[in-house]
Amino acid sequence: MGILRRLRDCNSFCFILLGCILTSIYFALLNNSINTGTDHNHFSSNGQCKEICRNCKFALSEKKFEDDFKDMEPMDILTENVEFPSLFRCNEGFGKKTVSQRGNYYVIYNFVQAERQFKCMESITLSAPGDFRFLDNIIPLTDSWTGPISVALYAPGNDFYTTLNTIAYLRVCQSEIIKQLVSFHLIFDQAHTPDAKDEKTILDAYEEDYDCHLPPPWQTVADEEMYKTQHNLLYPINLVRNVAKLAAETYFVFPSDIELYPTKNFIPKFLQLVKNNLDLFKPGTRNVFVLPIFEILVNATIPQDKTKLLQMLKDKTAIIFHQSVCVVCHRVIESEKWVKTKETEGLNVFSVGKRSGRYMVWEPFFVCTQNEPLWDERMTWEGQSNKMVQAYTMCVMNYDFHVLDNAFLIHKPGVKKKKVQMLKFKDVVKNSTKLIFKIGKELQNLYGNNSNCSTVYRSVMGKTKGKEKPLLKKTDLDVAQKVPQENH
Repeated sequence: MGILRRLRDCNSFCFILLGCILTSIYFALLNNSINTGTDHNHFSSNGQCKEICRNCKFALSEKKFEDDFKDMEPMDILTENVEFPSLFRCNEGFGKKTVSQRGNYYVIYNFVQAERQFKCMESITLSAPGDFRFLDNIIPLTDSWTGPISVALYAPGNDFYTTLNTIAYLRVCQSEIIKQLVSFHLIFDQAHTPDAKDEKTILDAYEEDYDCHLPPPWQTVADEEMYKTQHNLLYPINLVRNVAKLAAETYFVFPSDIELYPTKNFIPKFLQLVKNNLDLFKPGTRNVFVLPIFEILVNATIPQDKTKLLQMLKDKTAIIFHQSVCVVCHRVIESEKWVKTKETEGLNVFSVGKRSGRYMVWEPFFVCTQNEPLWDERMTWEGQSNKMVQAYTMCVMNYDFHVLDNAFLIHKPGVKKKKVQMLKFKDVVKNSTKLIFKIGKELQNLYGNNSNCSTVYRSVMGKTKGKEKPLLKKTDLDVAQKVPQENH
């Protein structure tokens, strides 16, 4: 039936595609035959050809987008026969474009909003922080994640307009899926509010227009040319993380990194897992669902399923994330067993544990809800350890971390060998470390003290008969102490 449906749906589309191909061939032959015509005519026809090809590309992406959603069952069935009427209720979110303030920053939610809207339990929102330099990752990200994506971008001063140009490039020159799925939220310091231009307010500054013959801004604007760099501004990564997460309107949220690409078809599989395990979502339970992370060689193809990933691990074209930087920061519970277990049907919980003991330096990425703790907004990217406070909070609140069996994340191709932030921003790192100790005391007053939880990377959580009891291998500890936390 599925094949017949696709053939039926394809009829009109195939005629359009055939017309595009024939028209493109016509212009190609026409260009080759022009020997005496003017340069103007030549470039005009060449531009028309490129425009037709671009329209064909959009038509293909729209067809793919429609097919992806046709194959998915409606997910609001998950709310049927649920014992807990309030369990899957969502807030209304921020709706359309909304201005807010967080500390010393302005936040504009939904500055450019996705055209497709999702119901509370219809999908899962992937949220990610960044700035315009990292928006090239939106292209592969939307290839694997066919649900809502909430992206918060730090854009102080003139970086604001570069960011708008980058968004326009993605929406005008790339796949229609980006326009359908991705919402962009902008953040800037009150002291570095962008200047209004061309008699337009900041709120009205975005224009859906870009010359697609030009390269995207992330290829043309160097780091030293950025307003942020020229004014020595620190990147408020946790504030940006929180904005991206809070803007999600679905019940489940996946706070991720913009350079991490999930396995395909994750959303329907996870929602089926929810339906099959409603006890994990009872009021008062504290559970999050972890995806292991891997990185691949720069020229390797991103694996689409666990079977392919296991083969790449065997061939050494894939490794555990940051194996050369801080393997203990990303080693999931029972990781040795996970990489030896073959792929199975569907999606299930593979292992469960706490963020303590051997995993006290663990910085997992997980699917959660809006009920989980946010990230402390006093921490910056340059200061490192910006996820530590949230991780400590979840430890003292006794969260269970459920590692999923057939889902994972792949970092943007290329294996990272070292980190430069530690030396470049050593003074900021030093101040950040002091701040973490201060925040740790605040959290102990809030939640109580748990000897199994820590806000710092250290080899002990307690003492036995006056001697320290190591909880990490010495080699692991050395790495962890040198690299307090991975940041992106």
